[in-house]
Amino acid sequence: MARSAIFTILLSLAAVVAYLGYRMILRSPEPQISESQTTQAVMPTQELGSLPEFSLADLTGSMRSIQSWPENALVINFWATWCAPCLREIPLLKEFQEQHVDYPVQVVGIAIDNLEAVQNFAADMEFNYPILVGESDAMNAAGAFGVEFFALPFTVFSDKEGRILGVHTGEILPEDLEHLSDVLSDLANGATDIETARALLTTQP
Repeated sequence: MARSAIFTILLSLAAVVAYLGYRMILRSPEPQISESQTTQAVMPTQELGSLPEFSLADLTGSMRSIQSWPENALVINFWATWCAPCLREIPLLKEFQEQHVDYPVQVVGIAIDNLEAVQNFAADMEFNYPILVGESDAMNAAGAFGVEFFALPFTVFSDKEGRILGVHTGEILPEDLEHLSDVLSDLANGATDIETARALLTTQP
């Protein structure tokens, strides 16, 4: 009887411990990704194609095609007013655009956001590059580049021939844009070819 009673008590204690553990798991918060962590979207060079066709509203509400800047290399930056890393990129992108005013490189911002919110934000930010806006339409535009859309910010590089050179998910840093400038310059003067340029601008896991 004593052994039976002890065995019963142990079973009861095990059940209680298991239940409490189960409750703790249910209450545990989902792991959060910090702003300092970035995710790279990797697309093999053989899958990199040409600039897709899509149109989104600009800050005046007029529709504008992504093909509106022919003969320009593009830095297409997907962002949102509620995305802190996106907002940190904007001064850097403005500076990059100013530095390349006489060179065929055009920054294009695509806000995955509400038009009114972006208009209000833009009034204070004084962008020196065009902004296109959309919510689900802008998400579809991001998907049109043929990569899985992981997170914001999300940036696509293309050359002046409209060929996609690389895709970057996560915050753009000064060295990223310096590297892009070097690759575009080498591509323009024949010091490198398209496949090498793509390899240099595609993040490998």
